[in-house]
Amino acid sequence: MERFKSIYYIHFDSIDSTNTWAKNHAHELDRHQLTCITAMEQTAGQGRWNRRWISPKNQNIYATLYFCLPRSCPYIHNLGQILSLSCATVLKKKGFSPEIKWPNDLLLLGKKVAGILTELVVFNDSFGVVLGIGINTNMSEELLNTIDQPATSLTQLSGQTWTIEQILEPLLQQFIEDLSTLITHGFQPFQVAYQELLAYKGQVISSDDGSKRVSGTCLSVNAEGRLNLLLSSGEILEIVAGEIKFTAPRTE
Repeated sequence: MERFKSIYYIHFDSIDSTNTWAKNHAHELDRHQLTCITAMEQTAGQGRWNRRWISPKNQNIYATLYFCLPRSCPYIHNLGQILSLSCATVLKKKGFSPEIKWPNDLLLLGKKVAGILTELVVFNDSFGVVLGIGINTNMSEELLNTIDQPATSLTQLSGQTWTIEQILEPLLQQFIEDLSTLITHGFQPFQVAYQELLAYKGQVISSDDGSKRVSGTCLSVNAEGRLNLLLSSGEILEIVAGEIKFTAPRTE
């Protein structure tokens, strides 16, 4: 796959959701380039499992990457994982120590700092990929405390204010490079790097795909990016999709 020759930017002061806008305008966007839709504020930001993504104005990065891939591409399910790795690479270069909560949440010191939502628009011969990412950049502690799970921001941990350009520009360039590798060679070249960043290794977690819940020890990811879970029976179960939760040790 050739690298995208250009990135086309669309920016909004306020919008309901950058992902929603991309889906609604997919037929108008150039299928041969990467389009990056950003906003200073989202009034109806959405995360995985239809959760609301709190999106206050002028504090965080809210972006959607839109591009097209052939419908024959076998790695569509890895796109969110690759973006999480690209983001982790950038954060490491900025002095942070990120982990990835499978499949694609970014954690810093065990608290969520970024989330990714992958959606698709179906064309006759291709998929329009709608890849949304929200990064808690300059979010205040007061607003972080309103989130329904432990969360942090780059400014909370570094003590400095960050611009969108400092994070988003290198992220886009890293993602373009990583996407090219994924399409050419699959997920396997990323397996070791992802494994090193995998959160909760050796700890008991639960996975809920909406129809069943299983618990076991978090082991690793395989060459396809699936999560290997060691069950109490000794069986290793491959998790394809699901909500992952850490199971805290019981205390008497």
